[in-house]
Amino acid sequence: MILLLIAVILLATLFQSFARRRGLRGLEVELSFPQALVEQETPFELTLELINRRRVFFPFLRISVRLPEGLVADGEEKQLRTDILGRQSISLSTWLGPRQRFSRSVHLKAVRRGRFLVENVTVYGGDFLGISEEGQRFSRFLEVVAIPREADGREIEQIAGGFPGDISVNRFLYEDPVLTVGYRDYTGREPMKMLAWTQIARTGRLMVKQYDYTLETSVMVVLNMECRSQEAEEKKPQVEAAYRLARSVCEQLEEQGIRYSFHTNAVTAGDFASWQSVGEGLGEHHLAHILEGLGRGLDQTAISCDALLEQAIRSSDSTRGLMFITPEADPEILHLAETWAEWAGVHLWTATGQEESVC
Repeated sequence: MILLLIAVILLATLFQSFARRRGLRGLEVELSFPQALVEQETPFELTLELINRRRVFFPFLRISVRLPEGLVADGEEKQLRTDILGRQSISLSTWLGPRQRFSRSVHLKAVRRGRFLVENVTVYGGDFLGISEEGQRFSRFLEVVAIPREADGREIEQIAGGFPGDISVNRFLYEDPVLTVGYRDYTGREPMKMLAWTQIARTGRLMVKQYDYTLETSVMVVLNMECRSQEAEEKKPQVEAAYRLARSVCEQLEEQGIRYSFHTNAVTAGDFASWQSVGEGLGEHHLAHILEGLGRGLDQTAISCDALLEQAIRSSDSTRGLMFITPEADPEILHLAETWAEWAGVHLWTATGQEESVC
């Protein structure tokens, strides 16, 4: 019996020495956000994966991921750790056999709009007896963007009853029903005369004719971040309101099927400069590109409001409407928008985050 006990102790000591020398070699870590764009206060997933590339056994592994400020765990109390500075991290424990993988999804949510970075993950490997622990940091660069919330009910009602309806009524000039350029699926909004019966019979789906138009009007959405009468801290609520208004405006134009371009002088977090001027278009990708920029947007400006309006007005020939969004109801800023709209001969609508109104 004593000999057996000694043999077990020697074997454990040998395995302990081998585990320490081996460390975490052959171990790989992967992190991913299945969604690049997320809504605020809506749970989304962070996926963690450990991959053992060797024929060795890891009896104990602990994974720790530091969460950036603004991201919190959603319903994962057992996995959540908070340090003395109030910073949160996700901590998971497991073991891993030879050539095995460990995958786990953690639910998070963003408490504010913005761009969030997860830059590294630390994996701790314990020895066979659980006496010591060795950590290794794996550098990662993973980001997720929380887009602005929709404007509140009153703001949406004002927007919906304003410029989209006016533009939609007069959106086409000189429609020529003889020039049929193609066919598309029936959406339920087209009149019966547009149904293409030959295409319906051939495809078995409801199809409508796509006509050519001499000119299709579009709307230019301009988001200004220049504030002249408020300090940085004072203007934050108005800035957030302006971003919410910009989102609701673009979504309303999408729903109405009105082509629109987007221009802003806002600086973004991360390399996303192409967002400051987005050409005319419609569709899921067009809107998603703008929404991502609205999530990344800061309260800093790259150019002045005057330069922004000039650049936007001169970039389009078919624009018949200018939707100007600005954080504060500054008379000088609003006068600039009126001057440029009058010069271009376009209809002007303004929305301010300060007064939360549409004029």
